[in-house]
Amino acid sequence: MDTEPTNNLAVRAIKLTSGDPYNRRVEERKLPVRDCRESPKFEVRCHAGDAGHLDVCSDSVSVRVFQRIRREGKEELWGSLLVECKEQDDGSLAVEVVVCHPEWDESVRIASLQSNSSAANAAEPTLRCDFERKQL
Repeated sequence: MDTEPTNNLAVRAIKLTSGDPYNRRVEERKLPVRDCRESPKFEVRCHAGDAGHLDVCSDSVSVRVFQRIRREGKEELWGSLLVECKEQDDGSLAVEVVVCHPEWDESVRIASLQSNSSAANAAEPTLRCDFERKQL
């Protein structure tokens, strides 16, 4: 008797509706949070379906998103997206978005967002966006 589970993986379109997680309030357990009134550098709001959600403030953030892929005939979780947030040496705040692919030799930074909240009277925008791809 074959006891190995079979996975029927069908490709289908993702349809977003107004009832999706980011468009509605959900009552779930929350992890302890740090008071965001302490002037944090970053705030994270993460919804993870039935696992719950996380609302936190911090001076730095690193989030890696894994997704199931099939490679060399086996399923595995692959860390396909990395978001890193930290303060730079000059005091500006940076958010880096990096994409990782199993067939690439190096990860690729697809976006860099920088802000300088201390420059209250700056003539330039307080949020600078760089969408130039950069291999890491």
